[in-house]
Amino acid sequence: MRLTLALTLALLGAACTRGVSQIHVTQVRIADGNVIEPLREAGLDDSAVAAAARDGLEAAGFSLGEGGRPYRAEVDVAGVRLAPPATPGGPARVEVALSVELAPAAPGRGGARRETGSGTAPLVGADPRAAWRSALALAAREAARGLALGFAEEGKSVEKLIADLGSKDARVRDHAVRVLAERKSAAAVPAIIERLRDEDGAVARRAIGALAQIGDERAVGPLIELSQSDEPGLTARVARLIGDIGGAEAEGYLLTIEAGHPDPRVRGAAREALRDMRARAEQAAAVSVRK
Repeated sequence: MRLTLALTLALLGAACTRGVSQIHVTQVRIADGNVIEPLREAGLDDSAVAAAARDGLEAAGFSLGEGGRPYRAEVDVAGVRLAPPATPGGPARVEVALSVELAPAAPGRGGARRETGSGTAPLVGADPRAAWRSALALAAREAARGLALGFAEEGKSVEKLIADLGSKDARVRDHAVRVLAERKSAAAVPAIIERLRDEDGAVARRAIGALAQIGDERAVGPLIELSQSDEPGLTARVARLIGDIGGAEAEGYLLTIEAGHPDPRVRGAAREALRDMRARAEQAAAVSVRK
């Protein structure tokens, strides 16, 4: 089992390295005032956090220094905490959450990508500082791996991205949904619909937005089904997205919940979605007349 897991991680690491080796991180900056007290007590200052981020990025396959596609990294310490033992009677643990953003060094050369990683280490031995250092290093590596997976997905074909929607790794599924949405891939709609019920909540939420971004009317029915929940906030959000997609089925559903849904937030969302749909229809008709 351990051998299989190690082999899987090694293969993932190799794939990430091939996808990001041309990305050169030219600068690593720590957000102002972001190294909080437990880390300072462990002797971890800005330079130590920056070093952990550089090590994590290099381990994930990014190149450090000038060359290739230059990017800048900004690192935020998202949180630290003392956690209870993982098992009864075991040692307490420390946890560090780290956010790493990569942005192109030159303006207009693409968007920034941000990932958060977390690391946990047991408090054992006489020196608790070692646990904080270990947790920090693990958090940096996890964040960097997430970034590498994201960049690797961006270089794949639609067919490979659709295949990745079935990956066992939630981060791979999440990035695949994001890239397919950015490409507005109609071919991916059925597979993204399946991710509406993803076991990972972040992937499921990403899939909802992706279907609205692609704008294919095949998504309306599944989104209507998803909206039949006891969470008015979710229903209201999905109603707006259904309106963004549009079509006869979307309009019929929005008219129904505008008239009869018990929650005023949902009725208001449906009303706004219908208003926007009608405005788009009027604009399209005006353009058609001018032609």
